[in-house]
Amino acid sequence: MTSLTITCPTGALQHYCREAYLALDAQKRAFLAHYPDAHYPCETSVFSAVTLLRGDARIPDDIAQRIDGRSWIILTPFGTYDFRRGGQIILWDFGLVMPCPSGAPILIPAFVRHSFVRIQQGETRYVLLQWAGAGIRRFFENGKTLDEDFAVKATREEYQLRESTRRLSHLTSLDNFPKATSLPTGDLEFPYRGENPPPQ
Repeated sequence: MTSLTITCPTGALQHYCREAYLALDAQKRAFLAHYPDAHYPCETSVFSAVTLLRGDARIPDDIAQRIDGRSWIILTPFGTYDFRRGGQIILWDFGLVMPCPSGAPILIPAFVRHSFVRIQQGETRYVLLQWAGAGIRRFFENGKTLDEDFAVKATREEYQLRESTRRLSHLTSLDNFPKATSLPTGDLEFPYRGENPPPQ
């Protein structure tokens, strides 16, 4: 039997999206303080969930519905494929196609629609998806109560407070996205536009 050791790189999130990283780290600490027997999939990661995608690397609908759309995801492709001939990521909302070499983590906002170009016949590719579960955010919005318990026990005032908290957290979630002035300076490689990878 083959074993797989999974590491969860979050350096890009910590470096480029520090506010988001700190918010997820605080959420993780608070959740684990409330549920000390709970486990995050990677001790070093601030993301509450990891999914291994195969084939076309499409995120299944049941997973997509559980991802916190106000946060970020990290996609790390790996396998044996020629990233210049296939496997590129398509960011539909931006009209961008970017190369995805094996082992290179890709950090994108969770709400951005994306897919991958098919790889060549005989090649293999997997994608490690790190994501923040919306259920943990709702747990805190519910006053440290699970959705099912909140629905049964909440008073009208508690329900109204939760809804106002949700609206406020939606507005403040924009602070978790970097601004041009907060990005590191220097020579950065920007994604290219178009359907074909750049010449090597």
